[in-house]
Amino acid sequence: MPEDIVYSDGTGYICKLVYEAYRVQVRWLDAGGSLRLVLPLAFPNRPGAQEHAGLPADMMEAVRRSSEATVPGTGTAALPLLYTTGMLENFIILRLPPDKGYSGIIIIGPVLSAPVTGDNADRLMRDWSIPPGQQENWREYFRSLPVLDRMRWYHAALLLYTLTTGQTLSITELLLADSAQEDSLSPEGSGPDLNLSYRREHTWLHHDPMLEQEMFRHITNGDKAGLLRTQAAFSEESYGLLSKKSQLRSKKNLAVSSITLATRAAIEGGLFWEIAYTLSDFHIQHIEELHDIPAVDRALLAALCDFADQVLGTRSPKLSRVSALCQNYIFNHLYEEIPLSRLAELAGLNASYLSRLFKEETGTAISDYIQQERIEEAKRLMALPGLTLSDIASRLHFNDQSYFTKVFKRYTGHTPGQYKRDTGRITR
Repeated sequence: MPEDIVYSDGTGYICKLVYEAYRVQVRWLDAGGSLRLVLPLAFPNRPGAQEHAGLPADMMEAVRRSSEATVPGTGTAALPLLYTTGMLENFIILRLPPDKGYSGIIIIGPVLSAPVTGDNADRLMRDWSIPPGQQENWREYFRSLPVLDRMRWYHAALLLYTLTTGQTLSITELLLADSAQEDSLSPEGSGPDLNLSYRREHTWLHHDPMLEQEMFRHITNGDKAGLLRTQAAFSEESYGLLSKKSQLRSKKNLAVSSITLATRAAIEGGLFWEIAYTLSDFHIQHIEELHDIPAVDRALLAALCDFADQVLGTRSPKLSRVSALCQNYIFNHLYEEIPLSRLAELAGLNASYLSRLFKEETGTAISDYIQQERIEEAKRLMALPGLTLSDIASRLHFNDQSYFTKVFKRYTGHTPGQYKRDTGRITR
């Protein structure tokens, strides 16, 4: 297609602007999936199988999924999708907005966020079992790819979005929406149940420690948007190397380290430590089951966001060490008798003084707080199959079912039976 014809079209002109600005390959696929334009024509060939338009087979599902991407709060199908292949190639995928007179998809990439050379390339090819006869082709391919740091890459996505829609989009909105599109951000079978599930992950090394402190401070404050902004400032080459043989193992080790730090930050933010440790274990176990680096990166970001969300969801006024200690003990020992004398012994205070201090800080007497927590636990137990109301009352140390009913109604406004019928959570 002659250049003046291609570039007189609005979509072709946008493709040319992006290519000239970043010197990264740009493709335009029409609504039927046919390749309309590729810039530049001469570009290093990717070793191995490709599925369509010279694109890696493992990213075609992301291309298909881009049709579901929407701008937050608008429902407009025109949001950039960030995609990283198993070989660490980065792409931006944008379904063009038909309401603006465009059609089809623009794909930018591949680029690397850091050079893949030497030992890094060897470990990556070992992780993916690349045959020896193909390894030099991959090394040459990696050397030929442009390298853009993460922040500049995000700005390329924002530029493409603005050029096609005329609207602005912040990096935070881009990352929040992009993470919402990734199924892998929520480990399969997971649910935000405080009772159990969830676990830990992620670490950044060889960077400015103040940046790390800022990131984990956002977790302590339950600020997911701030966390995403700070995380975007980390460069790929600043990460430490924690495995000499496997790039994937190194990434997993870094993720585990990060989650360990995030766990401490969440506890400092007021999350009960049993919840924080359980969350940590869950995410770490999930990461250990993953088989490629992009999945580990996505899972780590999901874990960090999960900690921030959990802190925000359980945010309470800052308590003294004594009151926080009592609350954690109560949370962990709801299935036992919890006499005031035990809490006083734990806090190292006189029982009457502890009672007064706890009520002044929380607005609730210790005995009432214990009952409230037991009722909340009873509601969670009702979600489990095979438990009768009498089983629940007995487990949580209510003297009998009638007393359990009385206390349950005091705090919820419903009897357990009414709650059961209204929610349909428990079988008879």
